[in-house]
Amino acid sequence: MTIKAKLLFILIGDNATGKTTIQKMLIEKITDKGWYEKLPCNLLCNIVHPEIKRKYKSISFANRSYQEKIEEYKSVEEYFENHFSDADIAFISTHLIVSHISQMIEYSRRWYYNVNAIFLSNSISANNSINSQISLLNWDERFIVENPITENWESQLNAIAENIVTLIVNRTSIS
Repeated sequence: MTIKAKLLFILIGDNATGKTTIQKMLIEKITDKGWYEKLPCNLLCNIVHPEIKRKYKSISFANRSYQEKIEEYKSVEEYFENHFSDADIAFISTHLIVSHISQMIEYSRRWYYNVNAIFLSNSISANNSINSQISLLNWDERFIVENPITENWESQLNAIAENIVTLIVNRTSIS
């Protein structure tokens, strides 16, 4: 019998903060799907990473921020009921809208997830006040990822994805 915690990570930041590229890199590192030039929305994958698959079998990626698809999703409730891909581990992303994020936390918990914030430092630098308000929400954990805009942007995002993989690997032994 396996006891595990379902993990949901919410990538937080406005446009051009690295959220989608990080998801693409995670897919390449954790699944057998390879690299996507254009990442499909709400992609459900089997986990093939040798350490993670010991405990977790599936992972999903929302791709676009909720706000970029709001015309299709209509509401956070509608998103979780009809579009979200339930998995052992899930990644969704959002812009800096406190009311949406608060609802995302609530609906994620209804799906039995531990809900974790991934704050991006370039987003915090651009809008510390709203990121701080978001940090006050009822998260299970908060992570801050250092990702200033640099010439080595892709290399930096790859290192971030590697660190997230390591975080998940570490969770296979403690969750």
